[in-house]
Amino acid sequence: MNTKTLIRTSLIALGLTLAPLGVAAQNLFSAAILVDDQAITNYELKQRTMFLEALRFPGIPDELAPKQLIEERLKKAAADQLGIRVSEEELQFELESFARRFNVAFDELAAELERVGISVDTPRAFIANQLLWRDVIRARFGAQANVDEAQVERSANADKSGSSIEVLLTEIIMAMRPGQEQEVRERARELSKIRSVDAFSDAAREFSDAPTREFGGRVTWQKLDTLPDVLQPLIFGLAPGEVTDPLSIPNAQALFQLRGIRETAYRRPLPDSVDYLRYALPSSELENINAIRAYINHCDDLYGWAKGNPNHVLKRETVKRAEIDGPTRNVLTNLDENEYVIATQGPTTTLIMMCSRSQILDLEERDLAQIRDGLLNQRLGSYADSYLENLRDDARIVYK
Repeated sequence: MNTKTLIRTSLIALGLTLAPLGVAAQNLFSAAILVDDQAITNYELKQRTMFLEALRFPGIPDELAPKQLIEERLKKAAADQLGIRVSEEELQFELESFARRFNVAFDELAAELERVGISVDTPRAFIANQLLWRDVIRARFGAQANVDEAQVERSANADKSGSSIEVLLTEIIMAMRPGQEQEVRERARELSKIRSVDAFSDAAREFSDAPTREFGGRVTWQKLDTLPDVLQPLIFGLAPGEVTDPLSIPNAQALFQLRGIRETAYRRPLPDSVDYLRYALPSSELENINAIRAYINHCDDLYGWAKGNPNHVLKRETVKRAEIDGPTRNVLTNLDENEYVIATQGPTTTLIMMCSRSQILDLEERDLAQIRDGLLNQRLGSYADSYLENLRDDARIVYK
């Protein structure tokens, strides 16, 4: 990923300039929002919005920025009550981990952000608050969230039962063109109230910009665990006919209706196996190729990309390492999880991406450890969501 190009392109698209603060910005450091007795300034809002846009966070930056900053004030207050602090050493470690998502060191990422007017304090505050909140949740709910061995074994036995969940969805993806953002968001809220399968398909034909529009937005059976991570819990919580709340994705609003759900047989990953994918597209699509370089961070990201480009070919498989052809095996050997290479050969450009590996040694022990960590994180996440909702309900939030 070319981080410099990504950041500059994002800021140009926003229409931001690097001009110094003038008379028009004289109120930049006045309070925009009060959270109890803590102020969020116009400067902080602008900085966070630019940061989210520059690094292409999912969602609408000018809506996400105030929401994040309000929650961060509440989280910081909760940490202060418990006397929780983040050490500089721990913060630096996490900042470097964050920067590696963009294939750079943090100093390089910070320099490029500062070049376009984003203070280094902005990513520091963003990461520091995540660390504070993690420690708050562990301190308050760690004992309650403990997972005993019986629960781990029950979950492991369920994983070995030879079944998986598949879902049948209908999708509506509505592009937000300049000047139409509010209209699209309001329409999405109305469409999310639909409970009729036929009515939702009719709406997809009328409003959706996805390639599935001509089919009434209907998508074939898909495994639940292959859907994007953000979508899985939303779909799992639906009954047939129900629709997700509108999801903000880059430059669009998305809704999904559950039409059906079933349990099917599946094959567990093979020992000493590799889970990888190939994504092929025409070499002439330079804009798509560059966008993929900037956007893709995880194997699951490519499913949504493939849906919107029916002439692209995505193939993902889990196979024994010995069964992979020599050239592909040599490429995968040098890749870590979610790393990829892009190669062009004639009219076709192909991305090869490593999704995961499994080894023979200690497979069962690692499986159990992953299940235990997954159950613990799931419980802590539930506690965190409820606690944050309570903090927000109790807070006095004033928009200036």
